[in-house]
Amino acid sequence: MLTLACVGLLGYVAVFFYAPLASSGKAERGEFLWTSILRPDDLVRAWIAGATWQGIVDRAVIAAVAAGIFAVVMAAGWTCLRLLRVDRVVTRAEMFVFSAGVGMNLVSLATLLLGLAGWLNRGAFLAVGIVPCIVAGAIYFRRGCKSGTCQIAIEQKRTEGPWAWRPRWLWLIAPFSAAILLSSMLPPLDFDVLEYHLQAPKEFFQAGHITFLPHNVYANMPLGSEMLALTAMVTLDDWWFGALVGKLLIGLFAPLTAIALYSAGSRFASPAAGVIAALVYISIPWVTLVSASGLIDGTLAFYLFAAFLAVLIWQSNNTAGAAPAEDVVGTRGLLAVSGFLAGASLATKYPGLVYCVLPLAAYVVFASWKLNHPPKDAFRRLIAPLGVFLLAAALACGPWLLKNAVLSGNPTYPLLYSVFDGATRTDAKDAQWRQAHRPPNYAAGDLARRVWDTTVAGAWLSPLVVPLAALAFVGPRTRRLALLVGGYVVFVFAAWWLLTHRIDRFLVPLWPLAALLAGIGATWTTHRVWRRSLLALLTLGLVYDFALISGGPVADHHYLTDLRATRTDPSRIVDPWHLYFNAHRDEVGHLLLVGDAEPFNLAMPTTYNTVFDTNIFEQLARDKSPEQVRQALEDRGITHIYVDWPEIERYRQPGNYGITDFLQRDLFDALVKAGVLERLPDLGKHPGKGFRVVDEPSS
Repeated sequence: MLTLACVGLLGYVAVFFYAPLASSGKAERGEFLWTSILRPDDLVRAWIAGATWQGIVDRAVIAAVAAGIFAVVMAAGWTCLRLLRVDRVVTRAEMFVFSAGVGMNLVSLATLLLGLAGWLNRGAFLAVGIVPCIVAGAIYFRRGCKSGTCQIAIEQKRTEGPWAWRPRWLWLIAPFSAAILLSSMLPPLDFDVLEYHLQAPKEFFQAGHITFLPHNVYANMPLGSEMLALTAMVTLDDWWFGALVGKLLIGLFAPLTAIALYSAGSRFASPAAGVIAALVYISIPWVTLVSASGLIDGTLAFYLFAAFLAVLIWQSNNTAGAAPAEDVVGTRGLLAVSGFLAGASLATKYPGLVYCVLPLAAYVVFASWKLNHPPKDAFRRLIAPLGVFLLAAALACGPWLLKNAVLSGNPTYPLLYSVFDGATRTDAKDAQWRQAHRPPNYAAGDLARRVWDTTVAGAWLSPLVVPLAALAFVGPRTRRLALLVGGYVVFVFAAWWLLTHRIDRFLVPLWPLAALLAGIGATWTTHRVWRRSLLALLTLGLVYDFALISGGPVADHHYLTDLRATRTDPSRIVDPWHLYFNAHRDEVGHLLLVGDAEPFNLAMPTTYNTVFDTNIFEQLARDKSPEQVRQALEDRGITHIYVDWPEIERYRQPGNYGITDFLQRDLFDALVKAGVLERLPDLGKHPGKGFRVVDEPSS
């Protein structure tokens, strides 16, 4: 078996590094690795390019504010776990992870409630934030900090033998975490982040309250992670720097997930398995891509795995024959923690319901039946745990559903239109939405290609995950755990393929589970040949991953560039017309975007709509004379218009989302000819067009 494992490992590595760097790339992964090793100075130059003392000071402020918010997060989460006595049945690392997860969602929910009440001001936030810190401090000094450790956790079922990967090697996650967090403090570049992940908090901050946004369908879905950015915006009283703090907090979920993996591996396999699982996860380029960009898939991954870990500990502490739990209440509290974290995944993103809430609820029922078989008073013993889990999940995500029900008439807005209807939704818009978000096909060939891309050829994979995860099923001592985790991996992948439009980054919640399998598989034997092979693989894989993360196309790696300078950097602004309007913002009273839904960087009042919402320009101009169009624009206070023709043409390409046919160049030419609009000078060869609304001539 050892020979087969080593040969298989070598074969996978050869195929992996022979494949292109990305799906559209030309260079092979091996070529990229070799170039990076030979020219490490290129990485360092990129890291310090554009560095200034002001940039360092700005980062210190961002980090300090993020640390302050995280302190409130930990105080809130730790207090809840202490009240549930969970601290008596988990390790210190698990207590840290669960406190962070529970606290993040509690702070998010508090921001939601304050925003709905119209209390988006620094005083209200500071008052609410101080409360959990005072309560946590009172509990700490009254009861003492006795972070007990469950006997099951410290009783290792096997010795480490000659393994060198002891807990002290967990420091190796630091370089990857630093790369993620430093990149997280840079301004956003991703479309979804500019469209709603940070744009929605910006609009709420500027309005002074959270409300329904009829022009941005995405801003009316659960925004659990985005509330962290809104918290920072209010704290700093600055939407731009607050957004960077929010990005940093979202990036923090990656190292938190790594610590959760260390805890899981240490408890259920060995410390070596935990260390390797954490390293494998934090080094996956996909994790850096979503975490550093401000995307929330890594947040969903954290909540899914933390909820799964809490359920496993609850089941383990209840297993017949296991060492008795120190506190029955604490063990039951773990179920509430798991449900709350699962609900937080739904508060982060609707797929959390399918990926996390439903499968873990089913597993709670299964585990309860297994723990009480043959059942005595089966109904109570099966339904009561499920009730605790679902009630906690409802507390975690229910306010978002209730908010949507009140503001839009649809708790699942914009989903389930046929059941709930919903403000601004129509049959045509719902059909457009479903067409854009449904699976493209159910062909066996597509399934085979997606499996191949996910395991070997896809962009931003790590060479460590698949070969090590495959070995998790070899070791007899951990085979049952491997089968459970492997089944969960298959479930998430199947749900992604069957129910979504198959964007690759939507698979990020799968990677913590796969990383745990990799940690287990890495320690399947202690044979000297395997240990040396593993060391060689880990060295190769970690060097490749770090080079790709910190110097490749995965994430912005200009870690020390002056942040203020990036606001006027043409290479960083999505559209040169945004730079133009920001440079002339004193002349622009109110800007209307047509076809452009990335207004985050714009400094002036802006009106826009996403492609799935009613087109505002069409609403103002359809079936109207030029003078009526002028009047409609003046009534909205619009002084300038930007028409993003490249984006409009992209939407009209076959297989894309589609956009109204009303938007035609002849229409704008006619308004220019009628004296309603005046063309602004072209910006080089950029096909987008800017216009000024001409004042109505006095009679």
